[in-house]
Amino acid sequence: MRETALKQNTKTSFGESFSGGEPVQQCVASPNWEALQLDAMLQGQLTETLRNRVSEISKPLHPEADVYAKAASVAEWLLTNNINSQVQKELLDQKLNELFLLKQNIYREAGIPNALSTRQFINGAGLVMSPKDCMTTVRDTFRMFSFIRGMHQAVTEKLHCVEHKLQIAYPACGPFAPLLLPLLCHYKKSGIVQPEELSVTFVDIQPGAVQSLQALVTSMGLENYVAAIVCDDATRYIPENKPDLVLLEAMQHGFSREAHFSIARHYAGLLNTDGVMIPKNISVGAMLNVAQREYVDQWRENPSLINSDVRQEFIAERTNLGEIFNLNISAILQTKTVDKQEETELLECGEVLIPQLSHHNDEQVLMIYTRINTYGEEWLDEYQSGITHPLPDMQICINFVPKDPKPGDLLVNAGDTLKFYYCLNGLPGFLAIKK
Repeated sequence: MRETALKQNTKTSFGESFSGGEPVQQCVASPNWEALQLDAMLQGQLTETLRNRVSEISKPLHPEADVYAKAASVAEWLLTNNINSQVQKELLDQKLNELFLLKQNIYREAGIPNALSTRQFINGAGLVMSPKDCMTTVRDTFRMFSFIRGMHQAVTEKLHCVEHKLQIAYPACGPFAPLLLPLLCHYKKSGIVQPEELSVTFVDIQPGAVQSLQALVTSMGLENYVAAIVCDDATRYIPENKPDLVLLEAMQHGFSREAHFSIARHYAGLLNTDGVMIPKNISVGAMLNVAQREYVDQWRENPSLINSDVRQEFIAERTNLGEIFNLNISAILQTKTVDKQEETELLECGEVLIPQLSHHNDEQVLMIYTRINTYGEEWLDEYQSGITHPLPDMQICINFVPKDPKPGDLLVNAGDTLKFYYCLNGLPGFLAIKK
């Protein structure tokens, strides 16, 4: 179609009519290529102009007001509704996606260089994700639900306990500070918490994240709620005022890779008396299951987490070994270091016994799973979020010898006891040894 149109459109000037003039066959035999090129260039310019115009029309008329109003609306929905049906979950999915797109517009308008947007690295405490990769947390439905509700409950309770302005720290906040900004917008819109009552300090090691957050706070008109937005390593930064509340989420599934523990330990020593950390408790356990059943079959048969009957059938197939790690303020302060070198530190965790397994379940995979209590009765259970998906340890070989053995493989049989340590280094995670 495009080739035919080019052959037919051979007039020497842009304004001439196609219908009058020389017969088509003569034009094709002697085309004016300069005119063709001019036509193509003008058409391209017109196309580009139209595209830009459509983009301008598609933009929100008042992006700042829109992102503030949407964030406040999302927080209000989270605080007044529950996710006990697929319909409600899909409705919240839609609201969070709309908020994500509005925040993304502000991020683009902030003009953050690509080098800062995609900057990702490993430091001594763990993986530091790029600002671009951190954006989608706002779309993690159950994570948003659990943290926003838990944080609101903690703020409400602490406001009645402190005589000073409530000090909140949000280290490793990322470019959107998704677990708190919507709540601040709700406070501003509803007036239930005034800027005179609380003050927030945001900390992130990524300059791109800090630049994005500064633009968002300004766009949402939240400056009066914010004491500072700091670009620094959250494992070392000392806030001007001791925090009463610390909101922290810097982990991946299996409580691995990122620096959550190191940051939590740092802030645990900075908290005011009776200070609270959100999440209030993180429970990490170990279990056994057949990898095919855990990671493939159950999702083929049960695509929705709402269908609890099917979910329980697969849970019943597992062998739960017990809790190996529990993270709260008290546990952080009491955790024992068994070995510390220049770049590695080993923390003592729990141990589990490998029981006798039925014949058809002999060859199983060890998995590390996480349940998170943000605050009060708000829980984030396994598979509800990317940070609570069970993590397999493929180097632990339960009742079998691998056909292609690799360095680090640990052969374990029924009756053996596994002792766990949490390894703090560039990529934190659990290390199991056989006692």
